[in-house]
Amino acid sequence: MVSNQEKNKKYINKKKEFMKNTQNGLFFFLILFSGIFLLAIFLRFYHLDVRVFHHDESAIGFNTYKFFKDGIYSYDPVFHGPFMYYVTAEVFSFFGDSDYSARILPAIFGASMLFLLLPLRKYIGTSGLLITAFFLALSPSFLYYSRFFREDIFIAFFSLLILVCAVKYTEKYAEQTYSYMRIFYLFLGGVGLASMAALKENAYIVMFLIILFLAMFFIREKWSKDFIGRIMIKKAVIISAEGLFFIFVLLVVFSLFYTGNVLDFHGMKDTVEKAVSYWYAMHKIAHLGGSPFYYLPILVRYELPVLVFGVIGIVHYFKKNNNFMIFLGYWAISNFMIYSYLQEKVPWLILNPLLPLTLVAGAYIGELLPGWKLNSKAGAIAVIFLAASSVFFIQSSVFLNFYDYTNIKEPLIQGNQVPQEFKEINLPKLYAWASELNGKPAKITLPEKQPVTTFLWYFRHYDNIEIYYLEEKKL
Repeated sequence: MVSNQEKNKKYINKKKEFMKNTQNGLFFFLILFSGIFLLAIFLRFYHLDVRVFHHDESAIGFNTYKFFKDGIYSYDPVFHGPFMYYVTAEVFSFFGDSDYSARILPAIFGASMLFLLLPLRKYIGTSGLLITAFFLALSPSFLYYSRFFREDIFIAFFSLLILVCAVKYTEKYAEQTYSYMRIFYLFLGGVGLASMAALKENAYIVMFLIILFLAMFFIREKWSKDFIGRIMIKKAVIISAEGLFFIFVLLVVFSLFYTGNVLDFHGMKDTVEKAVSYWYAMHKIAHLGGSPFYYLPILVRYELPVLVFGVIGIVHYFKKNNNFMIFLGYWAISNFMIYSYLQEKVPWLILNPLLPLTLVAGAYIGELLPGWKLNSKAGAIAVIFLAASSVFFIQSSVFLNFYDYTNIKEPLIQGNQVPQEFKEINLPKLYAWASELNGKPAKITLPEKQPVTTFLWYFRHYDNIEIYYLEEKKL
């Protein structure tokens, strides 16, 4: 007969063994995650300023320089919201205005997305988190736009931040006692959503999709039948107060960005009307129109393992009734459908459906890996496909970002990319000519198809040089 002392001893030994395995597992996880994060940092900052500025980078860069120099900002939906101008002007004040300093924040925000995966570990699993981090670190799309001075990597960062805030708020909501961390997550989520709206107008699409999902979720759960009863049970006063607090934070931050005032309702109304009317007009005239299947070849060409395992994962988790994964699937599919419909086809918008697809793919692969049997036909095919597609994924990313980064034949590179020869051959000659002027007035006359904004950016320090079109129209 086993004594109580022996039972306690066995229990203590098992507990020690469990704690030791847990600590070893955590240590191994932290080592792998840190390695992936350092790789992400290196890939984003290595030779960050080598590539010549794209047309859009030059336009945003020149307008940021004007704001940095003159301190005057006026919202124009053509060049999107004020967030990038404000934060990049601060970078300019510390590091000067250059190709490198302009791209510092996209690189930082792109790499920081990996840290936002940590609060989601419970939902995507430890292996899933590491695989997702690997995909985000080396993704041709996420890496390219982390080295690109545009709003889209910021949009991806804030989208992930808002998701994390929603998840953490839901966790605290489910606790028996009230936690003031709920207020923190509401505040952070409101700031994130307002910052997204101050970056680019597709934040309004994000807001619409969130509201639509919540409405469909309530209908699915049949909350509409006894809505009043459930509200009473869940303490309607507290929930209403929290909702008003979230809206208040959103409106205050949005107003500060666009008007400089705490709550300028007239200014906010004008901003939203200007944004919606402009981009609706661009959609109607098919400003940058294209096939409804514009984004699918980009996913196949650059993100094959994410696409395949993401799509299979969406079906898998829908069958399992996993609400978190169902939302990610909805997020991916609805974004893909909306941007496929809108007649503003540009490659950077691929990040919107790609982000949730990456989360699903990482979680699904992490769930599958322990059960794959290499001695079975299905297991062997799955492993071979994952390995082969991942090698292609890495090769595509390295080649795109460090060798072929101005070749417009690459589907991920928008057609307004300036040839690298401009920076390496033409620009030194033009700078030499500008220096010989010794401050004397001069002008550069360009035909219509020349990279006009590129000249504005690279000659921003030469006040004596004016840039014209052939018909003598000053820029």
